[in-house]
Amino acid sequence: MVATRQPVFEREAAIRGVHALTRAGRAYPPGSRRPVVFFQGGPGSGKSLLLQVLDDRVNQYIPYARVDFADNRYDEIPHTLTVLAERLTRYRPRYGRLRFPRLLIALLVAEQSLPGGDFEQSREALRQRLRQRRGARWPQRFLRELTGEPPEAGVTAGAMTLLFRLPLQAVAAGLALVFPTFPRRSQVWFGHRDRGRTDHALDTLIELNTWARELRVTGGAGGAGAPPGMDARLRAARDNVDKLLCEAFLADLRDAPRRVHALPTPLLLLDNVDAPAGRAFLGRLLDARPPLEPGARAEPLTVVATGRVAPPELADTPEAPLDEIPPSANARELPAWLRYRLPDLARADVQRLLSDAAVHGPADRRLARLVHEFTQGHPEVVGVLAGALAARRDGAASVAELLEEPVPDPAGGGAHGPAAPRRSAEQRLLYRLLPDADGRLDLIARCAAGRNAAESLWLSQRSGLANVVWGEGVEPWDPSAGAGSAVLLRLLRRRLARAPEEWREAHASLHEHCVERGDLAGRLYHRLALGELREVAIELAELLPRTPGADWLALLDEVARAPLGSVEAQRQPPHALFHALTREATGAASLGEETTTRMTHLLAALRIVSDPLHGTARELLYTQVANALAALASRSPDGLVVLQESVREYRRQAQWWA
Repeated sequence: MVATRQPVFEREAAIRGVHALTRAGRAYPPGSRRPVVFFQGGPGSGKSLLLQVLDDRVNQYIPYARVDFADNRYDEIPHTLTVLAERLTRYRPRYGRLRFPRLLIALLVAEQSLPGGDFEQSREALRQRLRQRRGARWPQRFLRELTGEPPEAGVTAGAMTLLFRLPLQAVAAGLALVFPTFPRRSQVWFGHRDRGRTDHALDTLIELNTWARELRVTGGAGGAGAPPGMDARLRAARDNVDKLLCEAFLADLRDAPRRVHALPTPLLLLDNVDAPAGRAFLGRLLDARPPLEPGARAEPLTVVATGRVAPPELADTPEAPLDEIPPSANARELPAWLRYRLPDLARADVQRLLSDAAVHGPADRRLARLVHEFTQGHPEVVGVLAGALAARRDGAASVAELLEEPVPDPAGGGAHGPAAPRRSAEQRLLYRLLPDADGRLDLIARCAAGRNAAESLWLSQRSGLANVVWGEGVEPWDPSAGAGSAVLLRLLRRRLARAPEEWREAHASLHEHCVERGDLAGRLYHRLALGELREVAIELAELLPRTPGADWLALLDEVARAPLGSVEAQRQPPHALFHALTREATGAASLGEETTTRMTHLLAALRIVSDPLHGTARELLYTQVANALAALASRSPDGLVVLQESVREYRRQAQWWA
C-alpha cells in the first residue's frame, strides 16, 4: 500500500536549539531580546515538516501560532495579526489565556464610523463607544453589528472589513472569557506606545480610525483613476495601520502576567517568510519592537521563520548558526538572528527511510546508495521515492523503476473529496520542483541539455527562449538551490530524452558551440550524448599518450557523465545495457585495435555506473572499468600511478556492489 504521508525526518539539532531559546531560565542581560530563528532550505527540504514537528511537540503545552505566507489569506498584516492573536489566546495549563486588549482596541476602533469633520465630536463618540463595549458579551454584539450575519459565512465585502472580520470573531470570543473590561493601562498605552510619546490615547485612536476609514472608502487601492497623490496617501495609511497594530500586538505580549515570563516562551511559527507577504510582515513586526530600557521585560516570544532565501533584514544584522550557540551565551554574544541551513539527508538516513517503506524487510543497500546519489539527500524526493518503493510488492532494482511508479498526490483530495489523482513519482517531483511551469516544461527541458548554466543560457538565447526559461527564475543549475537543483536537472533531461528529435537538435547545437569555443570536454560530452560512443572512444584513446594522467582521468570522468538519450535504455539491467552499447559501437566496423576496443568498453561501462538511474547490478561493470584502465595505464606517459590508483578504487567498488 502506498504511504499517504511521506516519512518525516526530524531535525533534532534544530529542535534542540529552539527549545534552548524558549527556556525561561536562559540568561539574557536586561534590555535584550531573543534572536529570531531562521530555517533556510529549498523547496521540499523539510522546512514545513520541521515546523509541523515543532507544532506537534508544543501543542497542548505552550501557546503558539503558525501561519504559512505561501497562502494568500495572509497577504494583509491586520488579518495575520488577528489570526496569530486568536491562536495564542487558546488556553494552556500554567499559562491560562494570553490577553491582547491593545490589539483588540485597535481593531475595534479601526472599524468604527466616527463623526467626520469635528475632532471633539469624534473624541467624545469614541470615548462613549469604548465605555459601552464593556461586559462579557460585547464582542459578539460588536460582530453582529459589523457583519449582520454569522462571521464564518463567506460574503463579499470591502477590503478592510475582510481584513478584520473572521479572525476578530475568534479573538473577541477568547478575550470575552478572559476579562470583562479593557484594563486602563491598555487604553493609556496608545498615548505613549512604550516610546516615550506624550500623545493622548484618544488622539492616537482617532488617527488610526482616520487611516482605516480611508482604506475602507477606497477599498485599499489607488490606481490609474485615483486623484494625484492618492497612492502615496493609501500606502502611508496602510503602513500606519500595520505599524500600530504590530506595536499593540507586541505590547500585549510584554504586558503578559509575570508567570508567563517565568515559563517557556510562546512561539510564532512563520512558514515561507521569503514570500512578499512574509517579508512585509516580519519586517514590520521587527520594526515595531521599541528599544528596551535596562530592567524592562522583553516580549516572552520566540519567532521561528522559514524560507528558501534569507530575508533582507538578516543580511544587515549579526547572525550565527543556531547549533553553535552555547546554552549559557549571554545577549552580548547572542546575535539578532540564528540561522540553520537544513542539511540534506545522509546515506544512512536514506537507508532508514527506504527500509521503513520497504514491503519485505530492509531495503537493498545498493538501492539506497543509488537513491542517495540521485536525490543528493533531498528530503522530499527521498520521501516520494520511499512511497514508490512501498507500492512495489517485489521491490525495485533501480531508481528509474521508482520514478515510473504511480504515487498519490497529497493535494489531490481530502477525506471526503475526490480520490487523489495518481501520477508517476517522476511527474509529481517534476511539477513539485518546478511549479506553475506546465506550459514551459518542454522548453525548459530542451535547455537542460547544457552541461552547465552557461551552455543552457546560450542554448536558450539561440532558440529564442531566454525570456521563457531564464526570465522567470528557472535555474536548475543554481547551486544555492541545493539538492533539489540536481534532481530537477536529471528529471528535465529524462523528459528531453522522450523527444528524440529535440534531444538530437539540442546536443548537436551544443556540440557545434563547443567546437567553436575549443571546449574539448564539452565537444566529446555532447558527441557521446548523440550516441557516438565509438568515435569518442577513439579520440580519448588518441589523447591518452599525450595527456597528463590526472588530466586525462578528469576528462574521461566529465565526458562519461553524458546522459543516455533513451528512457527505455535506463530500464535495462546494467550488464545488458553494456552489451547493447558495445555491440552497437563495434558491430558496424572491425576495430581490430585492442586499445580502441578497451577504451570503448571502459567508456560504456563508466557511462552506466556514473548515472544513478541505472540498476543495482554493477559489480561486473566496475570490474570492466578496472580491467580496462589497468590495460590502458601503460599508454599514459606520466599517469601510471594515478591510473593504477583509479584501478584499485574501481576494484574496491566492484567488491562493494557484489
